[in-house]
Amino acid sequence: MSAAVPDTVPDTMRQVVQRRYGRPAEVAEIDTVPVPVPRDGQLLVRLEAAPINPAEILMFEGRYGYGPSKPALPRKAGIEGVGTVVGGATDVVPEGTTVALLGVDGLWSDYMVIPAATAIRLPPDTDKVQLALGMVNPQAVILLLEEHVKLQPGDWIVQNAGNSAFGRILDTVAHERGHKVVNVVRSQQAADSVAGRLTGPVVIDGPDLQQQVEAITGGELAVLGVDAVGGAATNRLAHCLKAGAVVSNYGLMSGEPCQIDSELVVFNDIRLEGYWTPRSMRTLTSEQIGAVFTEAFDLVISGKFDIPVEQTYSLSDVGAALEHAERGGRGGKIVLTR
Repeated sequence: MSAAVPDTVPDTMRQVVQRRYGRPAEVAEIDTVPVPVPRDGQLLVRLEAAPINPAEILMFEGRYGYGPSKPALPRKAGIEGVGTVVGGATDVVPEGTTVALLGVDGLWSDYMVIPAATAIRLPPDTDKVQLALGMVNPQAVILLLEEHVKLQPGDWIVQNAGNSAFGRILDTVAHERGHKVVNVVRSQQAADSVAGRLTGPVVIDGPDLQQQVEAITGGELAVLGVDAVGGAATNRLAHCLKAGAVVSNYGLMSGEPCQIDSELVVFNDIRLEGYWTPRSMRTLTSEQIGAVFTEAFDLVISGKFDIPVEQTYSLSDVGAALEHAERGGRGGKIVLTR
């Protein structure tokens, strides 16, 4: 049985779809489709904010996933965001409630339906854009820090892309847990963008990265390297690690395969492992997932980190938004709004 749609909701809406692979700005299309009608037990939710994450760029390019994990085309775009309940089962979740949008088919749309029973309610007095930026990354950071090695208080972590949203959150979470972080960035401009915003020291990547890191740590090597870049950057991180340590690769910013010198692998037992949130989530119980969500939302609400936004775009300008998101040297995230 269908629920009534409020009179204030239009009959049609915009929806971003992908039917072919290529440059994101060129392959993203905007369809005009009927507004979905919620059935019993469903909520009608209006999109408020959705960040453009690197994974979304890779999906448009056809470089995300492998085998069954590669998204099939055509697909409705969007993997993370925040919305407002405007109809449906408002006896379960009241109209006007801010809710998380995760795992929703076609999140880059004006409206969508989600199950009322599993809706994740968000604080009404927290900035919706910051909530949208804090949905996926805090959960990923929490899981990554627990997945590869048994970190102890005082252990060093070295990460590249330290100026990214993920990097800023990792810096915060790691220090909350008593770890120490060296944040590696790729340029002076990037270093300037995080000046005074990170707890751990910041260094600029280069051939002397190991020497820079050891100067900071007093010669102590790290137990975990967190790599968002790939290519030769992976190898430079690996040289900053102690024997038996792990490089955790979660990103492909360089577009190049990860590289690690054979002598590090053979003689120093340095391991390269991949991190992917959906795979990690599948290993958890519902109680463990709930604990991760709770910790992540508490972090966002605490205001201990603030992710800068460079520009927001309407759904109608998704092409320009995607083009902007691909530019290097940005000072913040690109966000889609209605």
